[in-house]
Amino acid sequence: MHSLNSTLNTRVTTVFVCLLLMTACSVFTAPSEFADNKVIKTSLDPLVANTGQPFSEVARKTDVIAYEIDLELFPGSKSISGFGSATFTMLEPSSQLELKLDPRYLISRVEVDGEPASYVAKNGSILIKLKDEASPKQRVKASVFYSGQPHIALNAPWDGGFVWDKTPSGEDWIATAVQGEGCDVFWPCKDHFADKADSTSIKLTVPSNLTAVTNGKLQKTIALANNRTRFEWLLSVPASDYNIALNVGPYGYIKRDYKSSNGQTVPIEFWPLKENQKKAESLVEDDLVQQLAFFEKHLGPYPWGTEKLGFVETPHLGMEHQTVNAYGRNYKRDKHGFDWLLHHELAHEWFGNLMTHERLNDAWLHEGFGWYMQPAYSLYKDGEAAYQHRMYESYLRLKNCKAIVLDGDISSDDAFNSDIYGKGGWVLHTLRWLIGDELFWQASRELVYGQADKVNTLLSPITPRYRNTQDFIDIVNKMTNEDYSWLFDVYMKQASLPELIVHRDESHLALSWKTPNQLPFPMPVPVSIDGDTLIVKIDPQAQNTSLPVSTSSHVIIDPQMSVLRKLPIIPTCEERIAEEATQSPH
Repeated sequence: MHSLNSTLNTRVTTVFVCLLLMTACSVFTAPSEFADNKVIKTSLDPLVANTGQPFSEVARKTDVIAYEIDLELFPGSKSISGFGSATFTMLEPSSQLELKLDPRYLISRVEVDGEPASYVAKNGSILIKLKDEASPKQRVKASVFYSGQPHIALNAPWDGGFVWDKTPSGEDWIATAVQGEGCDVFWPCKDHFADKADSTSIKLTVPSNLTAVTNGKLQKTIALANNRTRFEWLLSVPASDYNIALNVGPYGYIKRDYKSSNGQTVPIEFWPLKENQKKAESLVEDDLVQQLAFFEKHLGPYPWGTEKLGFVETPHLGMEHQTVNAYGRNYKRDKHGFDWLLHHELAHEWFGNLMTHERLNDAWLHEGFGWYMQPAYSLYKDGEAAYQHRMYESYLRLKNCKAIVLDGDISSDDAFNSDIYGKGGWVLHTLRWLIGDELFWQASRELVYGQADKVNTLLSPITPRYRNTQDFIDIVNKMTNEDYSWLFDVYMKQASLPELIVHRDESHLALSWKTPNQLPFPMPVPVSIDGDTLIVKIDPQAQNTSLPVSTSSHVIIDPQMSVLRKLPIIPTCEERIAEEATQSPH
């Protein structure tokens, strides 16, 4: 219901009261055709492989209110069986509904409001015929009953899907990660971050030696026949559908309360493998709690305090699954003295889950901010040297092959190129230097909360919002009373970095900017002359900006690397591609 029509680039802001439609507990069996443990299909259909593609005409007419997922997992055959439901409010008259689901599954039936319905399933799209045309504001519930072997992740979380693994002790260990591919890899949904359901009910049946952990709050646990246990969860806040995640394993459990900056008590919950219980307890007390305090100090209250702040140990590295973040880094603090993965996924509760990009083109708002929070934490925790070390390491990895913000309709593979992380973070680094700490953090709070001040008066659950790059530019301009569009035009919308042209003769130092497509770029530059640093404002209208410097003076341009620019210490895009090709196993 928390939705955004990305094709028309308009926001749907009408709020409806959510009715969660519960379905009676069902008993599922593993389909016999999957008993031989063979994976029938290893590749994904194009529609399924990329989440967030433009809505179809049918999908644009619906606003999802609630999802219900009811699945049994069969580790032996690596299969699932059950149903998924979506409750819609109609935005326009329609005689059809559309859900997306990987076509590898066998669909046994489809229902609309509990009655059998005819449908056409093709290439990952399920078009469901309504008996009568639905009118605007009418509510309709569609349910799809299905079974099969889900797509197995080739390299989770980057190439996502299901992960069927074993713990070191040989027990089943299962997880999903589908940020790029989307929810239709394992349940029927609209498969678009721009239409968030108000609530999601998730019921999982697993072997009784295992625990099923997912988003939201555990409602109840039911012991079933044949050594099976049913876990019923409810997420009562809007979430992008790719954030819904299944996690199954022989888990231990940690819980402690945290007093949020808004005065509410937030339950911190962690599900480690049982053999890692002590390590997880240390991670929570000695790292996670301090990280949370940093985010609340600089941004504001954790947005989902009425649900939980959750982490679960997974057989893949990690992912920002709202209220149940995946963690798979083996409890190792990095060389900067904290667990960067824990910190990065926690950052996404603000940058990604509370504030969600309008389009894939704006994915840097998730990943650039999410990445930059680790250097920012290093600065807060350990000082300038730790911060600069992280920034310098990142600079050496920049590719500069694609613009951070691309035009047109793009795929998730296009969107999530590596530069939206580090280069996006470097843009924020330069912006923070340029406008100062106070305005930088005010702009960040405005981006995620919709207000820069009095954020600690906001109580959970906090209303999520959609944002795009222009929104952030507008926020920065409003906060500073200046127009910084030029900065984003050069850094975000061009692949190449600006280059500072430096010319020095016997008596002067001349500076000028060379930018892609000769774009204006009035970026000031710090210059150290014999240990004294001054900020040189470069006139974009002049051929160069000159200042007197004697031949004996020691000059360092931008001694703290405050300004993102092209330096000869990193390869060109072409050199980087050639370098990677020589390292490829192919």
